[in-house]
Amino acid sequence: MNLVEALRNLGLNEKEAKVYLALLKKNRCSAYWIAEESGLKKPTTYVILDDLIKKGLVYKVPREKKQHFVAKSPKEALALAEEKLALTKEMLPELLALSEGEKPKPKTLFFEGMSGVRENFRWQNRRAQNKEVVGFYAHSGDASAELIDFFLENMEDFKKNDCHLRGIVPDHQNIKRFRESDVKYNRQLKTIPIDEYSASISIDIGEDFVSFFSFKDLQITRIENKDIATTMRQIFEMVWKSRPEKPQGADF
Repeated sequence: MNLVEALRNLGLNEKEAKVYLALLKKNRCSAYWIAEESGLKKPTTYVILDDLIKKGLVYKVPREKKQHFVAKSPKEALALAEEKLALTKEMLPELLALSEGEKPKPKTLFFEGMSGVRENFRWQNRRAQNKEVVGFYAHSGDASAELIDFFLENMEDFKKNDCHLRGIVPDHQNIKRFRESDVKYNRQLKTIPIDEYSASISIDIGEDFVSFFSFKDLQITRIENKDIATTMRQIFEMVWKSRPEKPQGADF
């Protein structure tokens, strides 16, 4: 198997593979150089570069007078392919149900470690695209620095998918840094005194799933069941209505 064939296994066509391989030979280069190196016409090269940018394998170097391009590393390319495969696997039961003329059966999934956390939240953000998630959220006292960084990264992905959130949180000092960006990230939160609600487990509730997340153990249990999600939403709404509103940005 040659390099072009290997890249075609990652979902690239022959021309895309040639352009990507040409880019790997230099740290950054112009479309003209890429066209010369790959043997493609310049107009075709620009089209292929745009396709590779959309696929997340190439990016333009910002703030340069002459347009230059850089290829993501092969490791990053493989990671993107694995992420797409993981998302497809998540949807496999529903795809099979469509082919068999049946409704997807409820299921329970378990995720562990940072890789599992990332996989779960990628799925949740796409599942909740243009929708609202509600939930009961923990203080971040049990969260590692790596997990905190992921929360900040995930907020961007959450917003990109136009997700909205309402949540109940404990009245805890370390929640403040997140409260400052409530409006920016489509988030509305109400607090409960820490002596009444000192949660170390977060619960996300979508239209047809409920996820239980232990920050300390980096473990998530996700139940994909519309009836359970509906019941949990009803419980959330009862608590939400019982809590008074506080002005945005107010102290706890």
